[in-house]
Amino acid sequence: MKKTRIATFLVFASLSLAACSPDDSNTAGSTTEGQQTTASSATTSESTTSEASNITIAEGTDTGTEIPEAGTLVMRQMYTAPHGTNSFAAVNVLMNGETIVAAHIDEFQYLDPADFTGVPNADAGFGEAFPEGTVLGSKTENDAAYSALMKDKAGATQTWQASMDAITDFVKGKTVAEIETAVGELDKQGEDGNPADVVSGATFADTKGYLQAIADTANNGMVAIGAKTEATDFTQTQSLGAPHGDKSFAITTVAMDGDKVAAVFLDEFQYVDATAFGGVPNSDADFGQGVAAGQVLASKVANNDAYSALMKEKGGSTQEYAVNMKAVEDFAIGKTIAEIEAAIGELDKQGEDGNPTDVVSGATFADTKGYLQVIADTAKKAE
Repeated sequence: MKKTRIATFLVFASLSLAACSPDDSNTAGSTTEGQQTTASSATTSESTTSEASNITIAEGTDTGTEIPEAGTLVMRQMYTAPHGTNSFAAVNVLMNGETIVAAHIDEFQYLDPADFTGVPNADAGFGEAFPEGTVLGSKTENDAAYSALMKDKAGATQTWQASMDAITDFVKGKTVAEIETAVGELDKQGEDGNPADVVSGATFADTKGYLQAIADTANNGMVAIGAKTEATDFTQTQSLGAPHGDKSFAITTVAMDGDKVAAVFLDEFQYVDATAFGGVPNSDADFGQGVAAGQVLASKVANNDAYSALMKEKGGSTQEYAVNMKAVEDFAIGKTIAEIEAAIGELDKQGEDGNPTDVVSGATFADTKGYLQVIADTAKKAE
């Protein structure tokens, strides 16, 4: 598998409703982060550079992996900026051939710690790089608080998650071409249109941007090959975890075929040297302001080359990060939760001096047990 990859700013500027007028400002009192005037800030290039800030962006694209024909699941993931400049989105799409089986979008933004819960390790080493007085939060995990903020500041009549569910439900069973047709219809509406006329139940002003992000991910996202299957009914779940120390957090997405794992994608995010790594989208914009000097929030999979070099330099690693992660993901495919937990038990018996590859072929991560555990924990959400 080929995987290439101030101070506190205003959080109220990130609200978006179909009823709100576009507003790209980040000034006090702004009630909307602004409806994108283009379909999405995501691009198909591996990275872009902001001349103003000289920060490289690594979205996580892969156009080189051979994608299997229908009958084998493929999970793709990419990082985009479909909604303004204060957040980034993690977009995950499960595909079977040209058809989208499931999609999941979560957005991450620096928010007020008095009202919002941070991602795993926000209260540990990872949180040391946050802009002062903020916490990095998931909008999915903070749906109640974020929806209340939307209602208070922008008159939202529906929760953030309800609108996002409407968008991800809309794409199920559709091809990328069909999604791009819907993007075109939303584009014809203009700024004064009603997104729900195209995507039933969606009230986001940036519905077009979210649909484009899904299409971009389905076309160009990083690839994890899943199981060969004739099944058509899958349950996809996602969770946030901390499988590897206190300096990073992980997003784990699992698709279940009955009681067995059919596809999985696991990635970690860490603050790293901005001169050597590409940051998540909007790291060169408002989202990146105020973070620890010289640091950028980056995806390890999207920065596989740079992170693997760091592993080699600091820990004598003989294998790339993405190769290790693929071994863990591949091991879980076709297994039940009980079988994965049995492997975790075997790794636990080994102790710190054990060889993970004796249990998980090809995996040399010292924290192989932790990665398997987050996969099992995510899969349990489908039960």
